[in-house]
Amino acid sequence: MRTAPMVGANHNHVSALRFASVGSGELGKKARPLVIPGVRMRIVLLVALCAAAVVGCQESGFDEAKETARPLKVQHLLGESKVPGQAEAPATLSVEALDDTLALDVEPVAARVPGAKLPAYLRSQAGGLRLLERGAPPPEDADLIIASAPQSRDQFAELSRLAPTVVIDDGGAQWKLNLRLVGEALGRTNDAEALLTAYDEQLAQVRKALPGVAKVAGRFADDSFAAAVLADAGVEPVPRGQAGATLTGSVWSSPGGALAARAALADLQRVLSK
Repeated sequence: MRTAPMVGANHNHVSALRFASVGSGELGKKARPLVIPGVRMRIVLLVALCAAAVVGCQESGFDEAKETARPLKVQHLLGESKVPGQAEAPATLSVEALDDTLALDVEPVAARVPGAKLPAYLRSQAGGLRLLERGAPPPEDADLIIASAPQSRDQFAELSRLAPTVVIDDGGAQWKLNLRLVGEALGRTNDAEALLTAYDEQLAQVRKALPGVAKVAGRFADDSFAAAVLADAGVEPVPRGQAGATLTGSVWSSPGGALAARAALADLQRVLSK
């Protein structure tokens, strides 16, 4: 069973430390460990499992083509769903779900976006896409539905009757986690990781081109997509009037996604290089 990739996971070596209490007349006695046997056994088992996982990955690697030849189980915000190995006709029910799906080179059969209107930065990518009004059901030919929180369990159950459904976060600072989950739902985890690597490379180029102290005028919620990108770039948002550069455009109010991140970095570099 495949699960959503863990973000920022580290392989840590676990060592058991023993401490001995030595009192008067006890120097010849064997030091007693403070770790009780039951806990010590769990530590040993954990170390063994971690070592086996590392060895298994090193020996066999991850063959995505083989893994996606059959249906997959994907864990998401509202539980677990069995999805096609590689969906061919997904429907997306939010801007961030659409963004990541397009970035992964998959064209949805339909997309639900506010007002059935694409944000400007997505129009060149999805100009001919079938757009759904708010509340409109996904088409019957969808083989996967990617929705965003908040979704009630009743809504999730209703969508799941139409097609396997995966629920991602509602965007913002969690956009990288969303991209990984959408990649897993579509059977394209390697492509999702490649997009994140490309973001890091573009980010390095932007940071190198920016002045030593970079500031932009604008107010963004701490958990917003815009705030996350600015933090990555080392740019400080300040009130209007305290910086000459101002960020405007739909990408800065976007819930995020791989394409939004690419557009935001390009716009940031353009604005601050004037």
